[in-house]
Amino acid sequence: MGPVIGIDFGTTNSLCACLDGDRPVLIPNARGERTTPSVVAITAKGEYLVGESAKNQALVNPENTVAGVKRLLGSRSLLSMGGKGWRPEELVAMILGSLRKDAERFLSREVGRAVITAPANFSERERRALIEAGRLAGLEVLRIVNEPTAAAVARAWSALGKAEAPGQASPAPGAAGESSIVLVYDFGGGTFDVTLLSQEGSDCAVLSSRGDGRLGGADLDAELRRRAAAAFRAEHGLDVDADRFLAQQLSEAAERAKIELSEREEAVVGIPFALARGAVVHPAFALRRAEFEELARPFVERSVELAQRALEDARMPASSVDALVLSGGSSRIPLVRRLLAERLGLEPEGGINPEEIVALGAAVWGALVSGSERLRVRDVVSRTYGVEIDGGIFVPLIRKNSPVPASRSQVFTTVEPGQDSVEVHVLQGEAKAASENLSLGRFLLSGIRPAPAGEPRIRVDFSIDESDMLHVGARDLGTGAEQAISIADFDRGASADSLEELERKLSLLAERIAELRSGLKLEHGLEAELDEACARARSPSSGGASKPSEGELRLLKAELEGLVGELLARRSERRDRVEAER
Repeated sequence: MGPVIGIDFGTTNSLCACLDGDRPVLIPNARGERTTPSVVAITAKGEYLVGESAKNQALVNPENTVAGVKRLLGSRSLLSMGGKGWRPEELVAMILGSLRKDAERFLSREVGRAVITAPANFSERERRALIEAGRLAGLEVLRIVNEPTAAAVARAWSALGKAEAPGQASPAPGAAGESSIVLVYDFGGGTFDVTLLSQEGSDCAVLSSRGDGRLGGADLDAELRRRAAAAFRAEHGLDVDADRFLAQQLSEAAERAKIELSEREEAVVGIPFALARGAVVHPAFALRRAEFEELARPFVERSVELAQRALEDARMPASSVDALVLSGGSSRIPLVRRLLAERLGLEPEGGINPEEIVALGAAVWGALVSGSERLRVRDVVSRTYGVEIDGGIFVPLIRKNSPVPASRSQVFTTVEPGQDSVEVHVLQGEAKAASENLSLGRFLLSGIRPAPAGEPRIRVDFSIDESDMLHVGARDLGTGAEQAISIADFDRGASADSLEELERKLSLLAERIAELRSGLKLEHGLEAELDEACARARSPSSGGASKPSEGELRLLKAELEGLVGELLARRSERRDRVEAER
């Protein structure tokens, strides 16, 4: 049936790997490099570019270059490129298709199956969109695997290999029947995840998982870029954001400076040959590592707090962890290692490349879904799911950190006499009030036998498969009428909003954000993002600008929905902390 490749699709970079015998290896791209920038572009001649070529074009043709599309998966946004509106799945498919061609070139055979990794807190919509992108790229996606779980599996596979090697004197914890607890700290370009996993020989089980889909190295880049832009404006009167070419230059310079500051004590964010106040200037913003750590600290502290929450979810002290595995390029930041040591007393395990371990784990998963029994892995549900009942109450059916696959049924009834249908409102979250959780969709179960209120028996079924994707069904136990649906169906069934309806929803989302952020202590970068997004939502065509297109409004709606989800998660975590302190 051909090989199964493993793909780590990242916000900033993507990697591809396969199994060579019992050893996972990375697949180089056409340039001979292990990483491929997650960037797509179209040239003036209509040629589509992916990877480094697309990233290079961003400087001269930023309006036809798209990066960071991972954060928009699952939304109905349209991204403009080459004068055409593109769904996020279509752009992701270009990246996955490029990786597939690299694999076929490397393996000298056709490749049609893949395991793809995703952040642990990716929703069903995002996972379905990733599967759809794989299909568009000519791949059958056999499994969506949580990124930190993939990293843990790569480490467990390696530990088994060392234990099986002749003359191995000191096998890693968890090998050859030894029991160990592994904490995977995955700080990538656009997302953060942490997973606690137990390993005993060839048996692995995920104990708990936490994550933040809007916390990553890109947020540090944005904060560094913001400070540099403010310095250029103050010193030279230069408005970088007024020129897309200069804005792209500054973004790339900020990312390079962040990387340099992991190895050096000082770096410079600079733009050569800029025009300001009628003269050519060369603005430069010098930053010492201590200053960078000051701006990075709120983001890193939040990641460490999530690691502490994952330990609390599993009811384990940090002292029970036998190995700390770092994953994702941002985990190389010295402040990360220092805070993990100070707060949790943990030092990272050596011999691991943070940028590569997730892709290697995806390749191992490819072997496991193809029938290998060398390693057995049990993952967990990354979120709590349930339904809304009368009175706006949220009833959880499948709770966070339940082993997958998982299923749960509960019987409900009607609230009005003669009622012949019920609406099933599916939600994700931890709050008792339905309004405080994230709505995933609604569907109608009709054909209920009219009867007095409270008499019909309606069973609601929830199930989650190995890829952590939700399926919902409802059945009237009296008449046999039933309805089954997946989150993808909610999206397909949604009607397209008019421009007026989109603007109304933007205003409502801005009001919701104002309500949710009240009383929350947020880092400066997120505060600025909320202010800017809400301002655009309340006045889509303010400042004399032309009225935004439908695609731009949908993109803003997706951004606001993501911010609402982020604030809901923050409020839930604050509530958990307060209850724990009591």
